[in-house]
Amino acid sequence: MKHLCSLALTAALAVSSLSAFAADKAPNLPIDQALKIAQEYLQKSGNPGSVQIVGLTYEQSTLRTGYWYAKWSSTVEVDGNRKETGLRIDMDGTVTRFVTAPGGGHEAPVGQRPVGARNIR
Repeated sequence: MKHLCSLALTAALAVSSLSAFAADKAPNLPIDQALKIAQEYLQKSGNPGSVQIVGLTYEQSTLRTGYWYAKWSSTVEVDGNRKETGLRIDMDGTVTRFVTAPGGGHEAPVGQRPVGARNIR
């Protein structure tokens, strides 16, 4: 039993030190280049002048990789009933748009109960 507790403590310490190491790692793409990419995207996409970048944060997707998230000041209409809220900028400079679902928010996959739903029998 004593060895089992020691093993669990060692494993927890190893995981926490790995996550601390990953958190201290600087992003490969500097923030000024990420900001430039986001500004160029706004200009080229033809978004209205009232849309600005209000936040640029570094998000960690796994222990080894992360991305920059550029958040817009207001949503931008895309394809009629969908809205763009921001931009993901990967460390290689590729961009991915953050777009809401056609219903306006997150839609649960087919067959999944809504959060808080219960079966009543």
